[in-house]
Amino acid sequence: MTVATTAAVVAATKRAALLLVGLAVMLSGPGAAGATNASLKVALARWSHTIALDARRVDLSAKHRHPRRMTTRAKKFRADALRARRALAVQRPSNAKGVRARSLALAAFRAYAVVGQQWALTGRARMQHRKALAASHAAVAKRFARKGNRLLIAAGRLLR
Repeated sequence: MTVATTAAVVAATKRAALLLVGLAVMLSGPGAAGATNASLKVALARWSHTIALDARRVDLSAKHRHPRRMTTRAKKFRADALRARRALAVQRPSNAKGVRARSLALAAFRAYAVVGQQWALTGRARMQHRKALAASHAAVAKRFARKGNRLLIAAGRLLR
């Protein structure tokens, strides 16, 4: 893998991880949520934080050029995104803003599941020395990470 390709993969992973960490901090901050949507807000903040930590671990593995470790951590990222979807799907908000926030959060974690899958494929491609394939998987992951970030921010705003 060339230095330029590796740098591009690391940069894309780093940007996505930093956005996820920022999201976790924003969602876990104090806010005036109604008592009816409080459990949804707590669950969203908890899972956002978990996903951000997983993204940070994937980022560190990519930075240190450990594709096998990156693949393992990306699989955990994906599994946590799917667990988050299941945890949020059972939440029953009582007003329209809460329902909309939940649907946005579910879509965000669905996008994060795709991100985890693409990061795992990036790591596998890097282990096989397939530079172009790794770069294309990283680009898809970057696109879905941005989408998930936008959706999660919108969900958090609705729950303030």
